[in-house]
Amino acid sequence: MTYVAVGVAVAALLFTVASFWWLYARRGSITATKPLAYAFVGQRKLRLRLPFAFVNDGARALVVVDLRLVLDDEPGQPELRWKTTRDSLRPEADDGFAFPVPFSVMGRSTREVIAEFGPEGDLDWSPPAGVSQRLRLQGQIHPETKWIDLTAFDWFAPPEDKRAAYIAHRNEP
Repeated sequence: MTYVAVGVAVAALLFTVASFWWLYARRGSITATKPLAYAFVGQRKLRLRLPFAFVNDGARALVVVDLRLVLDDEPGQPELRWKTTRDSLRPEADDGFAFPVPFSVMGRSTREVIAEFGPEGDLDWSPPAGVSQRLRLQGQIHPETKWIDLTAFDWFAPPEDKRAAYIAHRNEP
């Protein structure tokens, strides 16, 4: 009988410790949603603005330090780097310009971010209109310095006659 009581007590203790770890201490991972719309301008200065919802499936808060977009279909091209964070997808004179700063995603929650990307230097890239380009959003999650994939999605470039104006588009062919 004492062995059974000790076994039940040990099992209860293990369950309590495991439950505490799962609910309060587990480090999860961050993923991002695929954007349904975007803003783009491609003449003189290339800029691509995308809305993302970042999802943290763990119990502890995670900090996103940096973001970038990788052009999967054209491996020789440089990535698009995170330039600014905005309040709205539609480019306007007062759309909440902010430099890219790290942001946290609390445990078991989401964080919406409208990120604007552009090349570091000159990027000779003019994707054909209506053709899908495979883009991969990567991020650096503190304290790591390696890039991890957050999401991959097909992006449809706007028509050629709409590339001179920085306007929002639906991400569809």
